Amino acid sequence: MSIPVSTVPAAVAALTTLITTQTAADPTILVCQGEVGMDTPNDIIQIATDVRRTVVPEAFLGSYQAGALQETYTITCLVSAWSGDPDAVAITSRAYVLAGYIETAVRTDPSLGSTILEAHPGGTSGGNATWTESPVGRLCELSVTIDVLTIN
Repeated sequence: MSIPVSTVPAAVAALTTLITTQTAADPTILVCQGEVGMDTPNDIIQIATDVRRTVVPEAFLGSYQAGALQETYTITCLVSAWSGDPDAVAITSRAYVLAGYIETAVRTDPSLGSTILEAHPGGTSGGNATWTESPVGRLCELSVTIDVLTIN
């Protein structure tokens, strides 16, 4: 019997590829997994800053293998938009554009490259444009969630 392995790593890798494809026309956006690093552009999309996963054993039924697991998980991504312009509305709008790249990537390929059964945008939180001091400007961050369902 093969041991079911989580689809999270494959789904995150596919999501990274899909988002990178969506943002290809705007090379000023940094798309990354893990920590951002020292040199950061104004617009950043961090993928899988958090993953919340639940598994449920499935019955040996139909095409399911013995020991199959239903996985449901939420992949959280963080978008950050910064500008030296003090206009809070403009920087908030830019953050939502970045969130839109993530949502469009998932809506374009809800199987995340055939790695899972179904993914869909789950929502956003945050969005308050705050002042930064070094350098002086406005920062708006949003957490974007992607909800995933699969059986392996």
